[in-house]
Amino acid sequence: MSTTSLPRTTSALALTMGLLALTACTEAEPAPPPRSTPPVFENEEQALAAVTETYQEFMRISNTILIEGGVEVERIDVIVGDELAEFEHGSLIELATAGKTLVGAPTLVSTRISEWYSSPDSLGVVAKAKSCIDLSSVDVLDAAGNSTVRPDRPRTRTWAYDVGVGGAGQAGFVLLDHDVDAEGESCEI
Repeated sequence: MSTTSLPRTTSALALTMGLLALTACTEAEPAPPPRSTPPVFENEEQALAAVTETYQEFMRISNTILIEGGVEVERIDVIVGDELAEFEHGSLIELATAGKTLVGAPTLVSTRISEWYSSPDSLGVVAKAKSCIDLSSVDVLDAAGNSTVRPDRPRTRTWAYDVGVGGAGQAGFVLLDHDVDAEGESCEI
């Protein structure tokens, strides 16, 4: 019996051709899908929780600054946008330079979302909300320790505000706008 053997170069060539054929049959790895930005909020419940937490932190920081006599007002910058920061600095400094001291703390009674978005709008807003604050335990004292609060001051104040995504060195969400919406003996949101 005679066996014919192929020259080594031929078998190496056949092996290479076979590998190339196998490689040609496999598909190239598909490119990964483009990364999309995850939504800021997936539902209203998430938006309400984030907005409520943001507003509570805003109240905590601003109250601390006022109780401490208006020093280091830039601490508020962690929870407010640039434009609102300038206004808040002025308000906090004005109270401190008037020689007034805050006693007590406002209480967040309720928060309602009027709009929320899965991504920031053209102004950077991700939610529009209102919060009602109970002011009955807050007093403002002058330098002599006398109350400067009017006896007919409304018990509650409702604030309307916009929330955006915080930047570097800020909280996850910040207040972008903040205006008094209503005052009264009960919350109106």
